[in-house]
Amino acid sequence: MENNRCKIKVKNLSVWYKSFQALREVSMEIYPQSITGLIGPSGCGKSTFLRCMNRLNDLVASFRLEGNIDIDDYNIYKPETDVVMIRRKVGMVFQQPNPFPMSIFDNVAFGVREHNPRIKKGELEDIVIDSLKRANLWDEVKDKLNVSGLSLSGGQQQRLCIARVLAVSPEIILLDEPCSALDPVSTAKIEELLFHLKDSYTVLVVTHNLGQARRISDYIGFFLNGNLVEYGKAADLVVKPSEKSTEDYLAGNFG
Repeated sequence: MENNRCKIKVKNLSVWYKSFQALREVSMEIYPQSITGLIGPSGCGKSTFLRCMNRLNDLVASFRLEGNIDIDDYNIYKPETDVVMIRRKVGMVFQQPNPFPMSIFDNVAFGVREHNPRIKKGELEDIVIDSLKRANLWDEVKDKLNVSGLSLSGGQQQRLCIARVLAVSPEIILLDEPCSALDPVSTAKIEELLFHLKDSYTVLVVTHNLGQARRISDYIGFFLNGNLVEYGKAADLVVKPSEKSTEDYLAGNFG
């Protein structure tokens, strides 16, 4: 996989909120068709790092960034960058499932209609069905597409949110603690889904669940106090970390 051209190249990324420095000169290369797990204790910079990928931090007035993030060799923080297109290319799934108060069908169709208001009904239906199938939800909802998305269970709602992201054809999927509010059965379904999605997408997952990070990640980055302490192949990092703080975190000594 290291022979693949990297999908995302982060170089000397530092982030501040007013005077607080959330990230300190983080550099990382993220490869396509892989899952990169981001681990570390609360407040270490994982979510800030994730939200830099689709420029969601821009919405925070006190946010300031130095360094580069290149996606497909394009610096997404260039002044002329179309942020709407970046967010279409880089989809986001949040910690709490957040379906819109509308039907299951309209939840998945929402972003597609926003980007293409004149889309034909049949084409839209095909996209919705395909997205629900990719999110491993179709068999559970195919007979109730007109029912509110809010009526689904927590795990189903999270997969609905993933389907909503997939419908706009992203290349990168960001997930911020996607299973923290879910039961073990729903968590297992999400993990299985992510494992299949990496065949077609570049996936980044923030998780506090070390077992989950071990199960699903091809690469793992360990953050501490805004620093990327260690980054490498998951199989190597969890067995023999090179930094003492990584070893202590994986052993459960803090976090």
